[in-house]
Amino acid sequence: MSAVVLALHGLLVDGTVATIEPVLAGLLVADEPRLVLDVSQVTVCDTTGAALLVNVAGMARDRGGELRLAAPSPAIRSWLHVAAGMSGIATFASVEGALDADPRDLLGTAAQSVAACVDDPPTRTFPHGRPRWRVNPSGRARSRRGPASPRR
Repeated sequence: MSAVVLALHGLLVDGTVATIEPVLAGLLVADEPRLVLDVSQVTVCDTTGAALLVNVAGMARDRGGELRLAAPSPAIRSWLHVAAGMSGIATFASVEGALDADPRDLLGTAAQSVAACVDDPPTRTFPHGRPRWRVNPSGRARSRRGPASPRR
């Protein structure tokens, strides 16, 4: 069965999703729709954009079809691991690979380079698997000589 290829460019954010959503929904009216989105030129994607992709994939599945992402830009790759449902969308390195559903072109979880999210703190590793500081459960101040002793 043939697939429809649509290239998205620019911003996939709250302000643009309202324009894109009816176009994508219109492409999913056929039985067993096959849709390939070339997302190589998407420069910014927010939670609304990621949710749109997940919703479109769900709508395609409900009609017996499929959504495939092709050539994801760093903006899209950063959402592949963090957005619920994005891991269920087949993602390929190229449009040709997505059209052919070539398993050699399929981007696996390990192969995807995920851009760091701005809100995420940097991951730190510590020797022996634990931090160097200790939590004081009593909430009392600690001196350099050790834990605070109760006052008498």
